[in-house]
Amino acid sequence: MDFEIDVSGHDILSKDYTVVAAQKNSNDKHKTIIFGYKFSEDIIKILKSRYGAGLYKYKKSAKQTSTFRVKLYSVVVYHIIKHIYKSDKNLSKIISLTLCKDFDGRENDIKSVLLYHLKNKLDLVINRIIFEKLPKESNADKYAYLMRNDRKNLMKDHYININLNEFEEFLK
Repeated sequence: MDFEIDVSGHDILSKDYTVVAAQKNSNDKHKTIIFGYKFSEDIIKILKSRYGAGLYKYKKSAKQTSTFRVKLYSVVVYHIIKHIYKSDKNLSKIISLTLCKDFDGRENDIKSVLLYHLKNKLDLVINRIIFEKLPKESNADKYAYLMRNDRKNLMKDHYININLNEFEEFLK
């Protein structure tokens, strides 16, 4: 399975920031796998507050705040892929990921987190993880934008839920 990952929004610590994984090169557009996560104002407030209070392993500094953001992104990507594979047990366990270059310079951090968790927790075989600018016509790019602007929750079947404990499992 080949997936593209993209985001929509200005900052991962802002309301409605959205991360989407979309199946690449699907033959049937009606059965293309697309799931995403949209940050709510509530979860952002809690994460920022607890980060500011020093409850996570990241200290308050420019470099550590950047690392905190990268970790949040990696957690969301992991949970989206986990949701996809829990939803359909018949999917190929061999995957390739193409991630948009939204965290420039932090690709190795993201790659190492994803490789570790996808292999060890989900038992997936990672063919490759690459970072490149996704074209505007990619499903991940289109759906990330649509989901971020979905004020009426019309795409509810494509959202996953990540609770605070699931975030904190990776942050503490």
